[in-house]
This record gives sequence, structure tokens and C-alpha cells, in this order.
Amino acid sequence: MKHFGITIFIFLLITGLKSFAENIFENKIDAKTASQKIPQFESTSCKFSQEKYMKTAQAHIKSSGNFKFLKDRGVIFETLYPIQSTATYTKGQNKIVNSIIRAISSKNYSYLEKNFDTYYKSTNNIWFLALKPKSANEMNGEILSIIIKGTKNNNRGTISQIIIDAKGTKTTLSFTNCG
Repeated sequence: MKHFGITIFIFLLITGLKSFAENIFENKIDAKTASQKIPQFESTSCKFSQEKYMKTAQAHIKSSGNFKFLKDRGVIFETLYPIQSTATYTKGQNKIVNSIIRAISSKNYSYLEKNFDTYYKSTNNIWFLALKPKSANEMNGEILSIIIKGTKNNNRGTISQIIIDAKGTKTTLSFTNCG
């Protein structure tokens, strides 16, 4: 009976967090206020798993590997499954992705304020930041939304999940074993 109770608790926790993330778009906030609520980030390495859902083909593509966040430079994805490859999002490469990452990690929200409507919600040490492109920017129509889920401990942040809903695809990135 105790095992059943724990199972029910875990189920309620998971479904509660899912609905918590889904209604984040009811909590619009200006980027400056969001920057004050988001924790500080330091360089780190993690394991990542990615699931990309191709809407038009109704196909799921899974990959996994190693992830590095270099605070002043960007991020590196070293994919180990299903094929080995490396994607680097640093200063001169993949400008849009790098601009978003750098704006969040350095708490420079002028870029985000200019390009996105910003949403924020938190409970205990779990926080969500969501971004929707403003109508007059180059991402509108291509990226529908970005939801970032993280934890906060002594004002140090860890991102545990990113969901990117884009034209034709929905990508979920999960990060574990960060440190």
C-alpha cells in the first residue's frame, strides 16, 4: 500500500508540473523583472537527451550525449547517439541560438525584451521562463515558443529542460548529471 501511495504522489507531481508549465503563458512579465528572478548560471557539463517530434511526418527522433555550457562563450552539444556529431553554439556561430543563451546566462535582457514576450512562473525552487517571439522579428513564424525549466539553489541555477515549439517541429531537451 505504501508503494501505491508513492506511485500516486509521483504521478500527481509529474502531471502537476506539466500543467504548471503549460499555463505559464498566463504569467506575462517584463524581461527586466524576469532577469531579477532567474538565478545565476555558471559553466557546467551535463548529459543531455533530445526528443524531436516532426509534426508533418509524425516522426519522433531521439538523440543523446554530452552538453557543455561555457558561460562567456555559448554551448556545445556532443551527440553520441544515434550518430556521433558535435554542434557548437558559440560567439560567431548560430547567431540566434547563441544570442538567446547569452542573454539568459548573462542576465542581459534587452535582447529578449526587444525580440520576445516574456513569461515567468515559479514554485519552491523550480522556475519556468517562456519566450514567444514578438510579431516584428525574424523568428516570428519559425519559432512559436521556448519554455525553459530550471531549479534554483542558493541563487545558483540549473536548467533541467528546454522545450522549443517551432514551425513543423517540437523539440524537448532534458539535462541530467550536471556538475
